[in-house]
Amino acid sequence: MRKVLMLLIVGVLVFFSACGTNTNIPADVITQTPTDSPESTPEPVESTPIEIVPTEEPLFNPDFKVPDPAIRPVAVMIDNQGDRVLPQGGIGQAQIIYEIIVEYNISRYMALFWDTLPEMIGPVRSSRHYFLDYVMEHDAIYTHAGGSTYAYKDIPKLKIQNIDYQVHGSAFWDLTKDVRNWQDTYTSRERIEKFVSDKKYRTEPKKTFPFIYHDHFTSEDSGTKAEEINIKFDTSKGSSNCSFIYDPETKLYARSRMGKPQIDRNTDAQVNAVNIIILEMKAPLIEGDPYGCRNLLNIGSGDGYFITGGKSVPVKWSKTARDTQTQITTEDGQPIKLNRGQTWIEIVRKLDYVSIK
Repeated sequence: MRKVLMLLIVGVLVFFSACGTNTNIPADVITQTPTDSPESTPEPVESTPIEIVPTEEPLFNPDFKVPDPAIRPVAVMIDNQGDRVLPQGGIGQAQIIYEIIVEYNISRYMALFWDTLPEMIGPVRSSRHYFLDYVMEHDAIYTHAGGSTYAYKDIPKLKIQNIDYQVHGSAFWDLTKDVRNWQDTYTSRERIEKFVSDKKYRTEPKKTFPFIYHDHFTSEDSGTKAEEINIKFDTSKGSSNCSFIYDPETKLYARSRMGKPQIDRNTDAQVNAVNIIILEMKAPLIEGDPYGCRNLLNIGSGDGYFITGGKSVPVKWSKTARDTQTQITTEDGQPIKLNRGQTWIEIVRKLDYVSIK
């Protein structure tokens, strides 16, 4: 038994000594991190870097010629009385068009061109004194065929450089030989530019351009729906009226007058607007005037609408003098910004004459 017990103790001591740390192994061998063998190392893969090119949103309506602030515009009075004036020329090429009531509750246009004068502009009609205020706002060369007593008094007094059919006949021609037809007078880019050159009229404007354009289409998200606009200038029979129908794909408003599509003589295409500005101003008859001429109470402030992109927002307008520019702002006081395209400025006596759907 004693011999067996001794053998058992010796066996336990041998077992524990075999399980101890081998202090003869160098420390660097113990701490070395195993590495892959050369055979197992993968070959590096060459990769072509991907070039990320930022995409820029294309300009909206790129063919539209934004008014150049270094170019003096030309303003032309255009007839809108009855069907004999149709089709009117230049309505589709003007960047800005004013429409305002005149006698007999009909409206008349004043089209403004910044280097976009076409070959046929008209029928050219006579001046009214309150249109001169908007000529001065843009410092335009004013083209017309005659004028009211008040306009003829104001044109020299206000020192407006003008081209008048009654005085400067070479700048115009008549489509017919009917001397009783006052609705057939036309002018053109060539004739206007020659007259301006011969008279040495100034070609650089003294007024800054009053509007700002978005480069990319911007909708008034806070606005209300405005896809069908109908405008009357009076409720009496025979008064002028117009409408605009919105196309959400093109973002254009197709214009009609007196219930029919409005076609431009130069393009045979329907007139399309992008921006519609409607301003409410009183236009009382001038007491005692034998022809029913009006005043336009455009000095002061008032309400209106700005319509673009299928949306309408209320605006405020203000004007301090005849030769100052009308300020048009949203209700929070910010100036409106236009989308690239034709702008119609519709001046009505009552916003109740306007329907927006």
